[in-house]
Amino acid sequence: MQNVSWKLIMKIITSFILISLIIAFFPVSATIFIEDGTELDEQGLIQYLKEPAPDFEKPGAIYFYDPNCGACMPVHDFWDTYLKENPDVILEQVNLEEGADQMDRFKEFSQSYNREKTFIPLVYLGPVALEGTDDIKNYFDIVYTWYMASFTGE
Repeated sequence: MQNVSWKLIMKIITSFILISLIIAFFPVSATIFIEDGTELDEQGLIQYLKEPAPDFEKPGAIYFYDPNCGACMPVHDFWDTYLKENPDVILEQVNLEEGADQMDRFKEFSQSYNREKTFIPLVYLGPVALEGTDDIKNYFDIVYTWYMASFTGE
């Protein structure tokens, strides 16, 4: 009976560790949303991007992350490659682990986009936000290109 209990305990511990690793390394949230809080699927995003981006004064994108975030790690790899291939891209990277000011800013953005909860990794590009590894990797370029096309520099 002791052997059965020991084996069962080991299986439970192993399962718990495996599930923890999966959660840590794969994004659990992926959402595209706009300033009014509306979530968009891929077709909704493509439709949204048919309209011109709003005018703005300061160009660029803002990326919120935590260096210990498992879902953020593949996005860092994406940035390494993407920014080398596109050196003119303006990307502000905000490390939430650096202090309360960064976290306050993260919360302010969430509120201004009418979201009760947001998750990292998260990029804001004007009126569009990309939340989650896959959405950032898959849609950043087209949203950034669309957004920057309306920048007049005045």
